[in-house]
Amino acid sequence: MRVACCVLASVMLIGLLSGCSDDKPAATGDQARSEAILKKDCADPRWRKQNLGLWYSVCRKPLSW
Repeated sequence: MRVACCVLASVMLIGLLSGCSDDKPAATGDQARSEAILKKDCADPRWRKQNLGLWYSVCRKPLSW
């Protein structure tokens, strides 16, 4: 029990320390994958019907006058 508490405290401390850095994570692969998924979801009429509010805020093209 005591060992488990020490391990948990160590993990929490490492998590706090790593969260304080100024490094920006590289999101090139994940970002491209997210954009592909979003494009596929926006084109799916069933997804649009189920997520209409999200579709309006993310997928709908803005009005042009």
